[in-house]
Formats: sequence, structure tokens, C-alpha cells
Amino acid sequence: MDAGVGSAVRGQAVPVSAASMARDQLVHAVLALWRTQVVLIFTFVMPLLWLFVLGLLAGNDAVGPDGVRVMQFAAPIAIAMGTFFATLPPVAIAVAEARETGVLKRRRGTPLPAWAYFFGQIGAALLFALGSLVVTVLLSVLLYDVRLRTETLLATAVTLVLGTLTFAAMGLAIGSLSRTASIAEAASIGSAVVLSFISGLFFVGAALPAWLDAVASVFPLKPYTDSLRSQFDPYLPGGGWNPAELAVIAGWLVAGTLVSLGAFRWERYRSPSAGSARRRPPRSTPPSSGGPAPRGLGAVAVRRPSALALLAGQAGAALRGIARRPGDVFFSVLMPVGLFALLVTVQPGDTLADGRPAALVIGASMVTWGAGVALFMNLAERVARARDTGLLKRLRGTPLPVVGYLAGRTVAGFTLTLVILAAILLLGAVAYGLRIGAAGLLLGLVVLLIGALSLAACGFLLTALVPSARAVGTVGLAVLFLLSFFSDVFLNDGPAWMDTVGSFFPLKHLQNGLVAAWDASGSTTPWLDLLVLAVWAGAAGAAAIRRFRWQPARG
Repeated sequence: MDAGVGSAVRGQAVPVSAASMARDQLVHAVLALWRTQVVLIFTFVMPLLWLFVLGLLAGNDAVGPDGVRVMQFAAPIAIAMGTFFATLPPVAIAVAEARETGVLKRRRGTPLPAWAYFFGQIGAALLFALGSLVVTVLLSVLLYDVRLRTETLLATAVTLVLGTLTFAAMGLAIGSLSRTASIAEAASIGSAVVLSFISGLFFVGAALPAWLDAVASVFPLKPYTDSLRSQFDPYLPGGGWNPAELAVIAGWLVAGTLVSLGAFRWERYRSPSAGSARRRPPRSTPPSSGGPAPRGLGAVAVRRPSALALLAGQAGAALRGIARRPGDVFFSVLMPVGLFALLVTVQPGDTLADGRPAALVIGASMVTWGAGVALFMNLAERVARARDTGLLKRLRGTPLPVVGYLAGRTVAGFTLTLVILAAILLLGAVAYGLRIGAAGLLLGLVVLLIGALSLAACGFLLTALVPSARAVGTVGLAVLFLLSFFSDVFLNDGPAWMDTVGSFFPLKHLQNGLVAAWDASGSTTPWLDLLVLAVWAGAAGAAAIRRFRWQPARG
């Protein structure tokens, strides 16, 4: 009999090396991250979509006699985005979720040292960043003829390793500081999105204000992206080294590491009300009034709830669920409002190139984006998750009909969209002088209502067609992201054919309808936009109801 097996049979502990535990922790972290929807979306879907969008917007014509293509200068943006999003959000969410679910507490009682856990989490993030890097570079070379510069390969490798380590350390710090996994998700993805915008990753051919550029230079993403850009630029001499930018990145690596070591804890945070809730005496049963007790269940009158009560109950439940998820609140409300302020700020004047008021057009665009997030992407993903977890199966045994469930979720999404609308119009009026007449506001509400029905119907159809919640979230983000650029939601100056394609889908008509309704020169009823939105609402809604499933698809 083998000595190690014999020792195990006799009950003696078999020593395991720290290196083996670190390796096993790395394998476990890789598998856990792969099962996380955020990793799939932000590691592979977002950078590849952005690479595709950059190719559409910028084109890929030759810019010099040596055949250098336009995408030679745009590909580093997609590379930076992929490696950045593959490290910071996944690490933050994984750490906070493991602590909240008690996994870290259980592991504390094992021989696993703390450094081995850190090694596993950061190592897994680096592997995903490497995967994103390989896929993005490979597609850039094959599809867009991007060239790798041999003279800057060493500097590029150092920049990539230092940058990904820094972003992983920042994610570990955010996850250690966050009290819950939902807060970690909102904080990590929110900060990543904000840094991406102020660092210029989402702007094509536009220059940010000098003060905003200076602010972004303090954080690591802009120096990281600028270094990659210079290392891919074939017209810049030298080996691609920039000590000042590397120093900023390294400084954030040290800061993230120190914060992680100081704030990391194995046990979850306790709610301040948890102790008082446990100490609260049980509520006593009120004394009987002396009347005869009901005999059997037949004495209890059960009244079927009205359709309005069912609708209000579903809408209220959905709104309470949104309020408990900071990530949904950030992406649905805070992000559109913040983007509205940022996009208006970076405009060189009060009007766009076509003479339309910048605040009005951008306001309509960000209301459209917020409605798309709330009523299409998030709504579809939440319904699919309820189906996958068996919640919809249990609801099927209640008096709630399919139409009532879908209508309640739509009302909740529309209510959230009204909050977005109010916040953007208030900020626009206070900060940018946006003025909309009463007739324009009323007509805009009509446009928004029909647009909300259209987007919700498309979201429900997506849920009915796609088998799992993870796939619904990924497909929903991809569709919304692409259509936003085809529909000029982010004011991109793309080719005419992109505008033609966008005109077949509801996002563009919701934006155009709001702009027409709010036009200060006189509100005009956007009949064509309303017709397209109504057609999408009817067709997609009918198809969604017909194909709606209460139970998850069988494998």
C-alpha cells in the first residue's frame, strides 16, 4: 500500500504544500470566474464589440505610404478595455461574494494561507486578461491588419503585466472594502465605466477638456492606455518606454495592495440591525375576542385579487428588487445622468454641428440609453433569472397570468425610466439651461410610454428566445451596445449605412421622437417614430407572450 494512502487510511493527516494549495486555489478561482456572467461580458464581449464598433466608425483605410491602417491606432483601446475589465470588476465581485456567502469564513479554518487566496484570485484575473489580450490581438491582426512592433514588445509586455496587476489589486481593494457583493459589483463596474469615459476609451475622434484629461491622468487607466497607444504607433521612435506613466500605474499597484491587506477580512460584515433583530422578543398573539373559532378551512373566505392589485403587486416587487441592487440603480439611473453631464461638458459649444441644442439632443439620447438598460437589458435578465431559479414555476400556481406578470415588470421599468427622465431634465434645466414647454413634456411622455412598451416587449422576447439568464444578459448587452451606436445614441459620426440600419429598430425612433417632442421651435408629433415603436411593441409583445416559458429550458 502507498505510504500516503496508508497514512490517510489510519487517520493521519497528509501534509499538503503551500504551493499545491495555491495552485488548487488558482484552478478554483478560474472556474468560479468563468461561471460569473460579468467576466464573460466584460472580458470578451465588450472589448470585441468595441473593436468591431471602432472598425465601423473609424474605418480601416491606409494612412501612410507604408500601408499602416487606421485600426493600428484604435486597436490598443480595445486591448486596454479588455485587460482592464477582465481584472478589476471580477476580482472585486468574487472577493465580496465569497465573504458574503461564508466561503471565506470556512476557508479560514483550513490550512490555506491568505497569500494563497490572493494568488488564486489575482492569478485567475490575469489569466482572463491574457485570454482577452490574445483574442483581441489575434482578431486585430487577422481582420484589420494591425502590426505588432518588435522594438516595443518588451515595453508592451511590461505595461500589460504591470497594468493588469494594478487593476487586480484595485479590484481586491474594492472587494475588501465593500460590505456586500452587490455593493462591490456596483462600485467596481461603476468606477470602471467612469474611468473608461474620462480616459477617452469611448470617444472616437473627440478631444476631452484639458481639466478632465488632467484628472484622468492621475488614475492608472489613462497612462496605461496612452502607453499602449504609443507602443503600437509605428511613427513614434524609441522602445515605447514612458517612465512617468509606468510610475503612476505602479503607484496605484502599491496603494491597492496596501488597502487590500489592511481592509481584507474573512468574515462577512454584520448589519447593524442584525443584533437587535435577534434580541427582539417574539410578538405575542393577541387574545381572542371570545367569539367561536372558525371550524376548518371552509370558514376562511378567500377572495381572488383584482387585476389591478396583481399589477400593483408585481410592479412593487420589481421596484423593491431594483432598489436592493446597487448595480441596477447605477446603470439604470446614475450612469445615464452622469453620461449626460459628461457628454454635454465635452461639447465645444451649446449646439451640435447640425445646429441642434446639445443639451436637448444629448438628454434625449441618455433617456433612451437609460430606458434601454432598464426596460430591455436588465428587465430581460431579471425575468430569465427568475425563470432559471424556479420562481416563475412557483408563480404559475398562483392566480397571476402571464400578461399580468409581464405588465407588472413593464410598469416597474417605466417608473424607473420616469426617474431617469426627471433627473436628466432637472440637471439640464439647472446646469445647462435646458427648457422644454408643457406641450413638449406631455408629448415626450407619450413617446416615452410607447417606447417603453416597445423596449419591454423586445426584452421579454429576448428572454423567451434565449435559454439561460447568463446568455440573456450577454446577448442583451451586446444588442443594446451595438444598436446604440447604430442609432447614434452616443452621437457617433458613423457612415450613412449604419444610420439606415438603426432606423429599423426602436432605439433610434425613441431618441428621434423625444427630440422632436422637446424641440423648442415648436413640438411636432413624430408620427413615423410612434408608428415604428408601436409596431415593435405589438409584434415583439405578441411573440413574447406566445413563446413565454415559466420553466427553464431542459438540457
